[in-house]
Amino acid sequence: MTKDELITRLGASMEAKMVKVISEIAENRNLYPDAENDFTVKDVIDLTFHSRKDLAFRAAWLLEHLFFNYYCIGDHLEDFLSRFANQRQPGPMRHYGKILAFLTGKQARGLHPGQLEKIDFEPLIGLMFDWLIDEKVLVAAKVHAMQALANLATRYPWIKDELLETIAHLEDLESIAFFGRAKQVKKQLKKIK
Repeated sequence: MTKDELITRLGASMEAKMVKVISEIAENRNLYPDAENDFTVKDVIDLTFHSRKDLAFRAAWLLEHLFFNYYCIGDHLEDFLSRFANQRQPGPMRHYGKILAFLTGKQARGLHPGQLEKIDFEPLIGLMFDWLIDEKVLVAAKVHAMQALANLATRYPWIKDELLETIAHLEDLESIAFFGRAKQVKKQLKKIK
């Protein structure tokens, strides 16, 4: 599949077939590397910034699918993280936050040995706190930001108290979905000494 064909597929209305289409794209790219593929994971990251919001959202969903199911995040971590702060579209922000929560969590796969230890997450930590307090950020992005921060609290101990205070402030302002994840995150943070 060429990059232009990828854009066409991601730009078409997919509705309920979206997961199937994304799976086909991912499998074509990753399971058949000798097939006529001239798009890369970098191209998919680029497409998450596309001016068409629907296409950017689907590209972000594809990126999440690639990282979670084909364990290739380690090869593209630097590019992904270097562009993270520039992602301001609500749909892709959700997937970017989910990917960050995944890669900082205990279940992360696809990273190279010692890769995360070399990363300075401080700039992204500030961004995740900004997402939490920004009224314009969707709750799905906020819960993933909250989870990523909780995951990073063992490495950056100051996060624990700051995050607990932020959650306490937001619990009355946010939705039930936020409250549900906040409850889990508070349990996780209490285990950190």
